[in-house]
Amino acid sequence: MHAPRWVALAGVAAIIGGITAIVLTMPFAIAYHTAYPGFDVPPYWISAAGAALRPVISFAAPSVVYDVYGRVFDLVYLLFLPATFALHRLHRGATSTIERAGFVTLAVGLLVTFVGVAGDYWADGALFVMSVLGLLTIGVGAVVYGVAMLQRAVLPGWLGWLLIGCLPGAFIVTWIIGHIPSGPTVPFAAFFLALGYVLVFRRDTLPTDEPAL
Repeated sequence: MHAPRWVALAGVAAIIGGITAIVLTMPFAIAYHTAYPGFDVPPYWISAAGAALRPVISFAAPSVVYDVYGRVFDLVYLLFLPATFALHRLHRGATSTIERAGFVTLAVGLLVTFVGVAGDYWADGALFVMSVLGLLTIGVGAVVYGVAMLQRAVLPGWLGWLLIGCLPGAFIVTWIIGHIPSGPTVPFAAFFLALGYVLVFRRDTLPTDEPAL
């Protein structure tokens, strides 16, 4: 038997969210540095990438372009949420205190980040601090859940290591990209893209709805 159909649909959402976040990261960051020059030191890659991506960052006034990217990018956190619930669902026969704590922290972090980023780009930066706190919460939840995944071995171990690596990866990519929230989101996008692949294309290897004996 296969895992429930909604698990595969959650995987599709995770794949869409992961690809969207990764594809939008560079244009989103360039739009920020174009709309608000002098606020931060532009990363080394901005000049070359900005010239190559000019068509996708010059379709309106710089501040408008930046807000458009922010509002679209915000949706990725909601797209990651169903896969988070699917992950928890797949561990129902091997749950533990650390698994439940990781799940709650990860889910709350995604919701807080969604609200914070929405406030940042729909309410003129009103909830920027909330979005940063949400991203940090996602990072903590990722480490905790990653450890639980390695302990329970319900899914391939490399997924657990990838999830644990998201927190340090978020700091590294933020330094490279030079923008929040796109930079720190990239490692989480990579994880959810990989998780989505497993949920959709390796569905026959996942735990089923059959009760444990």
